[in-house]
Amino acid sequence: MRNLRTKPALALALTGALLVAACSSGSDDAASDGDEPAVTAAADADDTEPEAEEPEATDDATGGDDAGDADDEPAPLEDEDQITSEGEGGDVDLATLDPVAGGEIDWGLSSDGTGFDTTSTFDPGSIRVVTALNDSLVTFDPNGDWQPLLAESLVPNDDFTLWTITMRPGLTFHDGEPVDAAAVAANMEAFKASPLVGFAFGTVTSITAVSELEVEVAMSSSWASFPFILNGQPGWMVSPSTIGTNETFVGTGPFMLESWVPGDSARVVRNPNYWRADEGLPYLDAINFKFLVEQTVRRQAFDAGDVDGYLSPGDTDIVDFLADDGVDVWIGEAGANEYLWLLNTALPPFDDVRVRRAVAHAIDKDFIIEQFRSGLTTPADGPLNPASRWYTENNYPEFDPAAAQALVDEYEAEVGPIEFEVSVQPDPSIREVVDVMLSFLSDVGIDGEAREIGAGQSAALAIQDDFQAFSWFQFGTPDPDGLYSFFHSSSGLLNWSNLVSADIDAGLDAGRVSDDPEARLAGYAQFLAALGDEVPMIWVDHLNGVEAVATLPAIHGIGVPGTTPEGSPTLPMTSGSFFSWSEVWMEQ
Repeated sequence: MRNLRTKPALALALTGALLVAACSSGSDDAASDGDEPAVTAAADADDTEPEAEEPEATDDATGGDDAGDADDEPAPLEDEDQITSEGEGGDVDLATLDPVAGGEIDWGLSSDGTGFDTTSTFDPGSIRVVTALNDSLVTFDPNGDWQPLLAESLVPNDDFTLWTITMRPGLTFHDGEPVDAAAVAANMEAFKASPLVGFAFGTVTSITAVSELEVEVAMSSSWASFPFILNGQPGWMVSPSTIGTNETFVGTGPFMLESWVPGDSARVVRNPNYWRADEGLPYLDAINFKFLVEQTVRRQAFDAGDVDGYLSPGDTDIVDFLADDGVDVWIGEAGANEYLWLLNTALPPFDDVRVRRAVAHAIDKDFIIEQFRSGLTTPADGPLNPASRWYTENNYPEFDPAAAQALVDEYEAEVGPIEFEVSVQPDPSIREVVDVMLSFLSDVGIDGEAREIGAGQSAALAIQDDFQAFSWFQFGTPDPDGLYSFFHSSSGLLNWSNLVSADIDAGLDAGRVSDDPEARLAGYAQFLAALGDEVPMIWVDHLNGVEAVATLPAIHGIGVPGTTPEGSPTLPMTSGSFFSWSEVWMEQ
């Protein structure tokens, strides 16, 4: 994670390290709050603020020429310990500053989400508030590997078909109820039983509290990467009496929900009984979230002093702030969400792979990046960034209008004209990108029209299959097993595109059942290759470089690695500039 403050830092961001993150879009909010329910690693779909999968952020990381070599063990993430902030006195090592307790922060969000029901699809805007109210069963370290957090340990049997989760003793929810094995089992059972998100637990056959603090989770097949999903929604624990409720969130985190005014604001206050209070956490007294949907409004509020920091600054904001010593811009290096179009492969015209490939050939991604991202992002050919240790090259169609035209001519000669609607949220910055993409398609004879939907409706419409194409933000995750629920044919409603591919399934299965890096890399290479051939999504760009937060210099702890109770470092930002609020503090 870097704190970028100067133009040279911008050059560094463009040439340095990038990993897997979540969202804020170039021109705006394009990556502001996404559409993806967080059923994996706190990421977020249209939130491209995606999100807690869960890794979220931006910035560039190089994977090297051997990034896709299955003979090499995946390389660790870049060292993120060197974080500096430039002030009047020169570079200041943030690690030397002592945190100060107290104070309230006013924070600008691009969405408030739709509520707090952990057994339903979870809007990225809701996740932004939940990150202050909740700790997950596991967290991530700077290498992107999982580490126990609420859980004391997670231990598998020899073939990864049974995991034993042991909880830390003495944990309580905000209402004083114990976070014991019975509570964990109740949360997991409710998640599995959900018709909306339970597909993410499709491999799970039973969840049993075997003692006061131990839960056994049995699987129908090996699931070596199971703990990774417990950083996101399946690993969020709420007080059993509130499971399935939407108006409140009674969790385990450093702050408690005091109020929520849908469409306006939410206020969270310090949890006096926080399980890490003996470490002095949290530092802040309260956070006042203000829901400011448009990027320009968030910028105006920041400039006016109405908020101390905000999510998803636009690309022009970032360029401005990089040259401004009075603003800190935090951009993560743990991966980035992608901006894409989700295609419904079960309906015409996208049930024909020729049409899907024609659309991909027709889109000039470099033009979009220059015009709407200020050149800060990188072109995408799938859900994994080339900087990821799991990335391999694939056959995703390159920009080639002539090839697009040939496919269109072939299809129209057999079937007829290509016409479709693309669903898009009512955000001017997103709509602008969509309109340009539609103009590219018009150039090769494809007739597309934008269909505006209500804010926060994306996930619901996707689950209902009420779309032909969707403007979408998603998929920033530290581990590719977080993609399983969204691409595997067994995932039901969460398999957004409805594509059924034996090669995609086989690749994802191979990556899931083994803990051997080479075997996993080979599996994900098969997955990416099939994804490139089938084109269920039109990939535009990895939102590295624009998934960010902007703050006053007095705000600290956002871009600095946190710690586990055992003192090990944690990943500062994940999927779409998600970060933990427990160690954020402000100068008084």
